[in-house]
Amino acid sequence: MPDKILNLPFSWCRNNKFDLVSASYYHTVSPLTNTAVGGEFTHSFSSSENTITVGTQHSLDPLTNVKARVNNAGKVSALIQHEWRPKSLITVSTEVDAKAFDKSAKFGLALALKP
Repeated sequence: MPDKILNLPFSWCRNNKFDLVSASYYHTVSPLTNTAVGGEFTHSFSSSENTITVGTQHSLDPLTNVKARVNNAGKVSALIQHEWRPKSLITVSTEVDAKAFDKSAKFGLALALKP
């Protein structure tokens, strides 16, 4: 009998008027640097399409996080988020379709202010 029990954080949900079913997994690699990996599988009943997404996150310092993800449709996304005041965040993000480089990439800028 092993001394440790394997704990697999796993979730399953149905959403979008029960048209989508999703299952996801999240694993913390290093709590010290907030490094983690995750994955999600989504199935659409109406279109019979499956989407697989994998991602990761890492803290560069206690106030700055980077995240990235990619899915089987070729969408690649990344962001960097910095807490410049307590509970106030600035985020810069981008998304590109790796299967269609001729299309423009999406860029985003968000500012979340908390008093």
